[in-house]
Amino acid sequence: MRKGNLLISNYTLINDLEFNRSVIYLTKDNDEGSIGFVINKKSSYKICDLDKEFSDIKAPIYFGGPVSVDTIHFIHRENKMLSSSEKVSNEIYWGRDFDKLISLIRNKKIRINDVKFFLGYSGWDYGQLNRELNENSWLVLKKFNSDDILKSKKDIWKNKLVSFGDKYKLWSNSPENPNYN
Repeated sequence: MRKGNLLISNYTLINDLEFNRSVIYLTKDNDEGSIGFVINKKSSYKICDLDKEFSDIKAPIYFGGPVSVDTIHFIHRENKMLSSSEKVSNEIYWGRDFDKLISLIRNKKIRINDVKFFLGYSGWDYGQLNRELNENSWLVLKKFNSDDILKSKKDIWKNKLVSFGDKYKLWSNSPENPNYN
């Protein structure tokens, strides 16, 4: 595994309420464990809903995963002004300084389209993600562009799943809850 990859939930997770039809951007993968953010499940919240102090920031918040859902995280395109951020890939960074980011957005030094906010994160203990990969719970996508991560694409899970071959077409067209079929 490698940070910067996308994890596409496989049909084996179809009954998993947290990860069914999820696309996760992996931001950390080392001997301590793995961390990523679900990039395709938008919440009904925006940053302006967090506090009156942010009333001018209308950016959506995504459900990053089931861990620490009382925390806000963000990823963004490379920007020299956010030096405390951790590089994930050539274009995407995992941010650390929320207050500085908000200031840069307000001062139009960072475009809101170059940032994605998350409520909570997805996390795995060391070896846990590898076990899930061996169980075929996830498909790993190594080649994609940064717009796949930062822009809200409604059918990203379906499109990325189909990119693994014809055997996934059936699953990509299944209803979100197959029990309703």
